[in-house]
Amino acid sequence: MTSVKELRGNIYDIDVNPTSYVERVAKYHPGKLALVYEQEDWTYGAFAARVRRFAHYLASHGVTAGDRVAYLGLNSRGFLVTMFGTWWSGGVFMPLNFRLAAAEISALVERGGPRVIVVEPGHASVLEEVEGLEDITVLLIDDDAAVPPTGAEPASWERVSTGMASFDVAEHETPEPLRRSMDDLGILMFTSGTTGLPKGVMLSFGNIFWNSINVDTLVDTRPGDMNYAAAPLFHIGALNSFTIRAFVRGNATVVRRAVTPEQALLDIEKYRVNSAFLVPAQLVAMAKSPVFNDADMSSLRATICAGAPVPPALIQEYAAKGMAVQQAWGLTETSPFATYLPARMTGVKAGSCGEPMPYTEIKLVDVATGEDITDPHVPGEMCVRGPNVTIGYWNDEEATAAAFPDGWFRSGDIGYRDEDGFYFIVDRRKDMVISGGENIYPAEVERALHRMPGVRDVAIVGAPDPKWGETVVAVIEFAAGAEADLDAVRAFGETQLARYKLPRELWAVDAVPRNAAGKIDKQAVRALVQARRQEAA
Repeated sequence: MTSVKELRGNIYDIDVNPTSYVERVAKYHPGKLALVYEQEDWTYGAFAARVRRFAHYLASHGVTAGDRVAYLGLNSRGFLVTMFGTWWSGGVFMPLNFRLAAAEISALVERGGPRVIVVEPGHASVLEEVEGLEDITVLLIDDDAAVPPTGAEPASWERVSTGMASFDVAEHETPEPLRRSMDDLGILMFTSGTTGLPKGVMLSFGNIFWNSINVDTLVDTRPGDMNYAAAPLFHIGALNSFTIRAFVRGNATVVRRAVTPEQALLDIEKYRVNSAFLVPAQLVAMAKSPVFNDADMSSLRATICAGAPVPPALIQEYAAKGMAVQQAWGLTETSPFATYLPARMTGVKAGSCGEPMPYTEIKLVDVATGEDITDPHVPGEMCVRGPNVTIGYWNDEEATAAAFPDGWFRSGDIGYRDEDGFYFIVDRRKDMVISGGENIYPAEVERALHRMPGVRDVAIVGAPDPKWGETVVAVIEFAAGAEADLDAVRAFGETQLARYKLPRELWAVDAVPRNAAGKIDKQAVRALVQARRQEAA
């Protein structure tokens, strides 16, 4: 006798391609507002049509399932169209950090192997210096009034408007977006490891889907919400907190390429914004704005802040205006959220990163022994398991195995759980510095500055900063006769590193503290920096 299960088939084999849902909204509600970008308003009908044609355009350049399509540029309509257009054919979206130097992008291109790179004119000069583009199609965005082309791009590059006007849709048409399952790769997002070398975090369509379910279950998001995307979308926090989900649900999103604190406050009031992902540096800047006190932020129900701990005083300042800043914790590898502090708990559990997401498990393990920690207030490494956790690192079995020694993802962050089950982050095992929401890895900066003439030894640590959360501090031993000049150090570093990774503070020493094994003694370096800062205050 045939079972009901056999008759029904696998009910979990559903299509979770977000582009399919953009098409669905466009079919049933073509007049709904999808996107506000610069001076443009895009309905779902118009936006989906643009995505559809761009998808066929990518197909004309050979993009098929599994191919990577990279994007280099600021938040824009082009970013979103490229992402959804890539997913139409089952491709993998590979957003690039627009702050990186050419040498850093070269490393990511080599590792990720994109078939196509879409670039904005404002970043064309950087991409021109990138190595390994000979076999990669480069498409230049030339129809965005906010960033017009200069006409100086290489002849081998193709302008998008020209290319889209010249190809035959019928020859490359896929009638509808390719079905994607939970296990299919959707995003390849590079994040540095403790060695400073880039690791490609593979996020499946299932990872994207389950993070959205987690957020919708705990966070006060609703149909018809207005979302605000001002934090960089090349980070998973800004991209998959609310923005992807907003398009899947048929909600609207305001996208800003770059935004001043004043503009953000005016936007929130003008568009009656309901959800926004922000980093602490943005909240600090907004609170210092002269228009902050009079700004109407009452429409915001879902304001998630992550990337660094939020000072309790800042939370209270926003609470006084009736806005609950809701902290969350996670990484690129967790798509991004593993914990979340509900709005009603922001005052009760100030400083906490929250409770585990509904479909995500958290445990603490002893760093030395690997044994589970069950007692409250005992620090341990935060480990995560759930359908929102990455399927592994791109072409790196060794790193994947190291991150999942027992099936749980080892985050490298140290935290504790209180008696009520709420988590608090107290340290980072990997010495990572988080400045303005950007992850900065000391080993990478140290390696770059070691090449500077006159530098004998260097250590990089983070130090508290009221604006950025943390600031990058360089402790350098200079050769005899070399000048200890911060501007010179930054100028040299800028040739190899993104500006946000450069030190903002410099302390010259006779010798960088090292332990018996010859490794930098980061604890001693931090103590030295703290003492020097106190002396200088």
